[in-house]
Amino acid sequence: MVICIGREFGSGGHEIGLRLAERLGFELYDQAFIDEAAAKSGIDKEELKKADERTKSWWIFSARYDTPDTRFRGLPTNEILFKMQSEKILELAQKGSCIFVGRCADDVLERADIPRMSVFVSAPFAKRVERKMKITGEPEKTINARILRMDKERKTYYNFYTGREWGKPENYDFCINSSILGIEKSAELLAEIYESFFQKK
Repeated sequence: MVICIGREFGSGGHEIGLRLAERLGFELYDQAFIDEAAAKSGIDKEELKKADERTKSWWIFSARYDTPDTRFRGLPTNEILFKMQSEKILELAQKGSCIFVGRCADDVLERADIPRMSVFVSAPFAKRVERKMKITGEPEKTINARILRMDKERKTYYNFYTGREWGKPENYDFCINSSILGIEKSAELLAEIYESFFQKK
């Protein structure tokens, strides 16, 4: 079984994924996709990081012909990254149980008819600001702007590649407000849901 986690910025979705992976004994995949794509594409890793979960930028849409993989020549950076990540998602999902954070993994797996449990993690805006301020020590104004920007980028990215609406409850198996139970309890609840219903499939 595969678990896919979508998340609002600052909601703790990645941290919940980490704790869920520890509890279930799953691998968790996130930033590793960037390193994998960089190694295979020949494109600088920093450029790929800029394109990760983003679609709006003139250079991201510029065609590239410097990648050693002929399949990707002539494609823009964001398209190369998305295709490589999707291929890796399918490869890893067929190897064994794991957790993916972001990268439209829920849609990629659904299109390939691979069983998955999809989760969206959210929290009230004020709670997310408070949480990020505690973690980074940055001022409220800075955190406000970053949350708004990151949410917009993730929404645009998800909607662009899936044709569905990011964060809309009907697109996920479960939606959870992390501010109600906290990070640890949210992970425990999702583990119980998985073990009670999905493990039997």
